[in-house]
Amino acid sequence: MLRLLRPRAQRSSVRFIRFYSSDIINHATPSIKKEPLSPLGKHLRDAIKLTGPLTISHFMRQVLVNPLSGYYMEGDVFGKKGDFITSPEVSQVFGELCGIWYLTEWMRLGEPKKTQFIEFGPGRGTLMSDMLRTLSQFPYFYKTITDVHFVEASPGLRKMQRVALVKGSEDKDVVRIEGNQHEAPLETITREDGVRVSWHDGIEVVPDQWSFIMAHEFFDALPIHSFERTGSEWREMMIDIDETDESEHNFRIVKSPIPTAMTKTFLSDKKFTTEFKEGDRIDISPDSWGVMDKMAKYLDRNGGTGLAIDYGQDYIQGDTLRAIKDHKIIHPMCDPGTADLSADVDFAFLKDAILKESDVSAYGPITQKDFLQSLGIQARIEQLFRSAKSSEQRKTLLDGAERLMDPEMMGRIYKVLAFAKESGNVKGEPVGFENKK
Repeated sequence: MLRLLRPRAQRSSVRFIRFYSSDIINHATPSIKKEPLSPLGKHLRDAIKLTGPLTISHFMRQVLVNPLSGYYMEGDVFGKKGDFITSPEVSQVFGELCGIWYLTEWMRLGEPKKTQFIEFGPGRGTLMSDMLRTLSQFPYFYKTITDVHFVEASPGLRKMQRVALVKGSEDKDVVRIEGNQHEAPLETITREDGVRVSWHDGIEVVPDQWSFIMAHEFFDALPIHSFERTGSEWREMMIDIDETDESEHNFRIVKSPIPTAMTKTFLSDKKFTTEFKEGDRIDISPDSWGVMDKMAKYLDRNGGTGLAIDYGQDYIQGDTLRAIKDHKIIHPMCDPGTADLSADVDFAFLKDAILKESDVSAYGPITQKDFLQSLGIQARIEQLFRSAKSSEQRKTLLDGAERLMDPEMMGRIYKVLAFAKESGNVKGEPVGFENKK
């Protein structure tokens, strides 16, 4: 997840940062002391010694969600005290307007009698909490919501989400059902308003029902495969042990000497031989395709609508792997498991995944700035400004709005993709996505 870095005196756009590659890793000062190997680092080193260099995809997966000491398995990594700040943590207005967007979609798509939310990678639960608080002001709609389903791997984050959505609850209030060969494990708790909150390992086990899907800063954390054009071939970038005395890091990015199986699997399309030149790099996330395909098929089967909000572009990019720790971008090979790893999202790839095997429509992507403007962010900020009780509150409100909207901060690099199952009698397009199909 890129998130928003702590602001500096001079603005700088994240999109211009040069990320690390094997070409510059070995240019450090000689005889640098290696950083200590963590238990996860030792696990990765032993795996490489046993089977050879790892794909970047495998490395990312281990670093982020390995039960041993994966980054997201440790607890709270969000907000000012964490490593990065997400849009919902910047301002409550973000979640409020996302909730309003879902309300407009419910009306556009026929006002179904029973609905539920499915959120992927819900962080602290702040976004869902803000959306539900806003939507509760519309009783005729809110009474249709039966469930909130979180797709979340981290036990620590599940606890934080429970605290955010079920005020005053304790761990003992959660009903846990052990999984078996016929049923997936389930954790669930019911709010005072009757909405059930449940946690799952994947959308495959979420009960069928007309749904609102949210994937906010989710796809950027899914593993990528990275490739470099070498002569007439593509070579995959791999993670190897760095035993030199030229770098403090224990791992380095290297180029495979021959095409890998993944090269042949993902780069057989003609465009990869005609549209790229020597030295070009591209990042591909098969995991992103797989998850988006499942989202689309779920909506195709049950009805519903969704948003994917993340940083990236509407085309393939390369060399976008990055690591963030303490609100700063660091070397991605630095002490694995202690920093967030992420990569830019290819929204064109996600749209292809939606459209290839479902009848779900896709819209956009549009910029976060355009999305929030279409939902009336200025009017909402003015309303909150008038009701603020102190100059500090007013400043915080305006600063948050600027960070969400400023093209040099989150307004442009963050994109919003909408998707919906539309029946024949649906008229119009989603709010903010007019003529963006």
